[in-house]
Amino acid sequence: MARTTIAFSLLAATLLAGALAQAHADVYRWVDRHGVVHYSDQWRPGATRIATATGSAKGAASTAGTAAEDQEANQQIQQAADERAVQSAEAKLHAKRCEKAKAEYEKLLAARRLFTEGKDGKRQYMSDAEADATRVKARQIMNQDCGSGSGS
Repeated sequence: MARTTIAFSLLAATLLAGALAQAHADVYRWVDRHGVVHYSDQWRPGATRIATATGSAKGAASTAGTAAEDQEANQQIQQAADERAVQSAEAKLHAKRCEKAKAEYEKLLAARRLFTEGKDGKRQYMSDAEADATRVKARQIMNQDCGSGSGS
């Protein structure tokens, strides 16, 4: 019975030591994209350490290193967000150019006769060959702005 008591005592001491080691873990804080604050014992990009496991010099150096890593991770996150914003703006401009090119091409297709205005403001009608060349050029611009499978 004494052996059983000693074994249980050792097991309890081991479990208690493990629990205490977990109690001194680092705590990280981050805010998600919805503005909700989160706390965790697991580091993630953008998180900042708010509590450290040890007060020793080694722990302080580790915290300083992690703060630099946190700052670098935050900069990487910000750069990725900036890149996504630029891509989104470029996509919107691309879509706008595509719609304009499609509208111009369809307008040229629907027109019975194409013309240009001379310096005197009078219409100068294009020949069929000139009109076809203008439509082909408009289709090429549309394909360039929208991609070659743009329809119409």
